[in-house]
Amino acid sequence: MHFIQSIGYTVQTGKAKGFQDWLADNEGAWASAMPEGTEYIGTFAAVMGTNKHAGTTYTLYRLDSYGALDRLAAAMKDGALGKIISDSAQFVDWESDDWSQLILKAMGEATLIE
Repeated sequence: MHFIQSIGYTVQTGKAKGFQDWLADNEGAWASAMPEGTEYIGTFAAVMGTNKHAGTTYTLYRLDSYGALDRLAAAMKDGALGKIISDSAQFVDWESDDWSQLILKAMGEATLIE
């Protein structure tokens, strides 16, 4: 199977450049800390879109199964991935209502009912 998980959020006003710099220093470690069956694709700034409350920043993961969600959640609790997620949280606007969560399944693997 093949899934993409998208987590949308807003970076605090005045912290975008700091977040960009932090990512430049930490994306390699983020990618290395991912558990089996998961991949850190990257963190992206929205430069065009129509979703008004989905966030302005998106972190994307590739997952090989639904079970990868459990492995990812467990890895975020502690260890290297947990520290990276915790360190990145300083840039997130926790007061914003602009959040989103999306899991996409490869169309060729999706169960379709017509």
